[in-house]
Amino acid sequence: MKQLRILSIFLAVLLMVSCNKSEDQASGTGDVMIVAKQSGGSTKYGISIYAYTYSAFSAVKVVNASDAAKTYDLKANQGFKTSFFYETPESEYTTTKPAGATYNFSADFENGVHQEFQNTLTEAVLPIPVFERCAYNDVDHQVEIKWTLINGASSYAINILDGTKVVFASVELKDITSGAYAKKTTGSGWAAGFVPKSGSTYTVRLFAYLYEPGGGSFNIQSISIADQPVVWGN
Repeated sequence: MKQLRILSIFLAVLLMVSCNKSEDQASGTGDVMIVAKQSGGSTKYGISIYAYTYSAFSAVKVVNASDAAKTYDLKANQGFKTSFFYETPESEYTTTKPAGATYNFSADFENGVHQEFQNTLTEAVLPIPVFERCAYNDVDHQVEIKWTLINGASSYAINILDGTKVVFASVELKDITSGAYAKKTTGSGWAAGFVPKSGSTYTVRLFAYLYEPGGGSFNIQSISIADQPVVWGN
């Protein structure tokens, strides 16, 4: 589930396309985005690539039009044939921001249809989010998260991780006027059967999204990620 730890809002997209696959039997769309994260005091970059369809892919290959040597074979996202993906491996993230380029998608569908489509990536990327507060409130029995809003950010989302496993995922946070979020042990968003334990340390992961002009969850330009540990209280 590595891809959902990075792209937290895509689960809703996957469910939407899988529930509506009869609407379009052989048409796809692609999205390439820059992923920025803090590592060892430096900002490092990679890319993530997604392809979506209302039908079912059998194979998707992507080529950087500016560098034909950069080819990517996408794979099914958690078994969903309506969504294929690629993510830069952690070991291949670098301090060099990816250059803007057009990416050519070549998709084969299970019904035998072949389609090609494109997505253009620019060099625009948001700075890494900055936490102002990430702590457990023993009076209100909740984790409280506050961060500095980023100029130009389209939306935000929050995950809580137990080790490397995502145990909580917020809805996408749009049109907010302050960077503040609180989460109790109860309520929606928690993984089935998971209950945070008092005294255990978890990782709060904050995502800042930049959409392409006029875009949305299918058209993301960049995602910037910040992590902060938190000890769960009473």
